[in-house]
Amino acid sequence: MPGSSRSYALDISAELFKLTTESIRLHSNETLRYQTLAQLLTQRISNPAVADNLNPAELREYLDVLPTRGSIRIHLNISRTSAQSLVEIKKRLSREIGNTLTVSDAVALLIYDYLVEHSATRVLPKLGLADPGSAVPPKK
Repeated sequence: MPGSSRSYALDISAELFKLTTESIRLHSNETLRYQTLAQLLTQRISNPAVADNLNPAELREYLDVLPTRGSIRIHLNISRTSAQSLVEIKKRLSREIGNTLTVSDAVALLIYDYLVEHSATRVLPKLGLADPGSAVPPKK
């Protein structure tokens, strides 16, 4: 079916790359099936309450700590429906945060929401994305 999917070529940071691979591993272990970033994002995007309970100030802080742009090119192929939902989520989060977000930023926030929801924020310090001395998990 031509036109039924949307492809993105994203240049992401090493930190975001590590976060995506760790999230894919967690999602695979949770579902007991090998997963991809596209599958994880599609699952997150289809959740109508995605990122609803997250504090905009915490999301801004998260993006301040996590550089999303970088030199690692990844390719993401998702359905047109998921791509449209991703754009809507990106717009909504941009308004809430008060900053224009990129697709990479939106991907990072969807992964953050996944980690918060699954109490996997202990992963962030292991990846060097949080101060190990401040083991305070984000509030829901």
